[in-house]
Amino acid sequence: MRFQGDSKVQRFHLAANRQQRNQICSHKFTHSHSDDSLDEEQTMCSREAAEKSVKYYLKNSSLHGLKYIAEESITIPERVFFGISFVLVVILSGFFISNIYIKWSASPIIISTSAKQQLTSNIPFPAITICNLNQALRSRVQSISSTSKNYSLLMNLCSKDYDQTITYIGTWTYFKALLVEVAQPCDEMLLHCSFGSRKEICSTIFNSILTDDGLCCTFNALDPIYLFRNYTDDVRIEPAAENSIFKAIDWTPESGYAKNLPEFYYPRTSGGTGSRMGLTVVLNASIAEYYCTKSMGNGFKVLVHNPAELPKVTNYGFVVSAGREARIPIEPVYEDATPSIRSIKKAVRRCLFSDENDLSYYRTYSRKNCELECEAKLLLRECSCVLYYLPRIDPAARVCGPNDNNCTNRVQTEIESSKTNLSCENCWPGCFELTFKSVMTSSTIVAGPSYQNGEQLPERLFNASQNGNVNDLAILHFYYLNNNFRSTTKSEMFGFTEFLSNTGGLLGLFMGFSIFSVIEIVYYVTMRPFCASRTMHERRRRRQAELLWLTPVRQRRRLHLQLQRPPPPYSQLGKARPGPKFKQSLWQTLRAGRDPIVYPYLD
Repeated sequence: MRFQGDSKVQRFHLAANRQQRNQICSHKFTHSHSDDSLDEEQTMCSREAAEKSVKYYLKNSSLHGLKYIAEESITIPERVFFGISFVLVVILSGFFISNIYIKWSASPIIISTSAKQQLTSNIPFPAITICNLNQALRSRVQSISSTSKNYSLLMNLCSKDYDQTITYIGTWTYFKALLVEVAQPCDEMLLHCSFGSRKEICSTIFNSILTDDGLCCTFNALDPIYLFRNYTDDVRIEPAAENSIFKAIDWTPESGYAKNLPEFYYPRTSGGTGSRMGLTVVLNASIAEYYCTKSMGNGFKVLVHNPAELPKVTNYGFVVSAGREARIPIEPVYEDATPSIRSIKKAVRRCLFSDENDLSYYRTYSRKNCELECEAKLLLRECSCVLYYLPRIDPAARVCGPNDNNCTNRVQTEIESSKTNLSCENCWPGCFELTFKSVMTSSTIVAGPSYQNGEQLPERLFNASQNGNVNDLAILHFYYLNNNFRSTTKSEMFGFTEFLSNTGGLLGLFMGFSIFSVIEIVYYVTMRPFCASRTMHERRRRRQAELLWLTPVRQRRRLHLQLQRPPPPYSQLGKARPGPKFKQSLWQTLRAGRDPIVYPYLD
């Protein structure tokens, strides 16, 4: 019995000591790890931590050459060599990339020939403007007195340099009435018309128009309703034909024709190729009626132009002498653009789309229309007047007279010169433009009863006995040479995709750079420090929770009391009466004799 009692006491003491050691070790373990976590958290943003992070990035980066800089197995001169080499490679690649960027920003647009051919039936036949070199009929001018108000306007029409003492201020209304009175009407100038091998009424397909060469006749031009922004009936020289079967439609080089077109419309498309399918006109010069002209000859001045543009015949028209037959083959020149160049600045691409039109007088933007409007603004600013054929941007502005010739000539000369301050350089071409090239050949008209010709023209027109003199006539043929043509396209030479691919190719060649290299840099700068901080915070919170769960305050106090109370003497172990206290102490003794609970996940 004594042996057994001694063993019980020994076991009790051993259990108490073991439990105390476990608590102390657990407490030391927890404190040691919490101290380590605090130290790690405090040193995470320190210089040593940053150096470790940079070193880890250099060893594991996908960029070529960086791992040698952090390699500890090689000498310092070798690491310096690789570092200098990497810096030189970065500088060299940056130099080549800057060359690509300069080329991209300086010339972002390339003009190339379109891969597909276009049909001439998809674009309108060119507008043909014909002007008699004579500005006024002699028989009609004789009734105007040199002291009348209309004489000042007549001198302006004839561009006379003398009689500059006339100071009458003319208006558009008076000038329009004078122009219709003294100029040769279109029905007198046009004797015969045919288009597409079909005879046409000249007054139906030709309209009167005001140009810098006076009153002229134009074919296939856009109707003033669609040509001017603020249309009014006073812009027409003559009222629109009410019984005409041809309906005016809108057309622009960018939008083209509408899908649903009437049967008869204008601007009209080509009827085919060759002189038979083009436009043929027979003109009457009426040389005996010549009063004033801007040239030294007689005949007609002709201009082939875009139907959406007003003609400027004086500077750009070609002359056809009376008594000659001329053939004018026409070749369309169409320029379009891809929508991708809209993102390029206007000052860089140097062209405008139709919705970027900033003209105040014309609806359709073109370089010619912009130059006419610019010229009118400069004349109004410098000379306080506007020439009769220019846009009336100010309805109250007066028409320039002979006394303004010095000022108007100076302004027009400076506009046409590129070395002065007065210029229209801001008039950029349209991104969509239609122009026409033409070459003229002519020969003398030979007519008579003994001469047989193959032209399908009325013989009465060339009967000298009925028409006075055949030298007053001129025959013009306008026609296409081909049914199709190739246009030119403005597109991006270097878009963002091409710039990115070229840049990536250079960086990949020199450094092995890729998109993942950028992702790595972003990761080491942002995500890695954030994730490390979050992980340490979670670890510290978890350890604090485990410590409170394993060693509650009540359990630690009970253990402390048991360690302070001495064990009972051996003589009292057998004499003790069974009771709740003895049973409780025995239960505690048995519980203390067991092995402590081990938590392997704490390791």
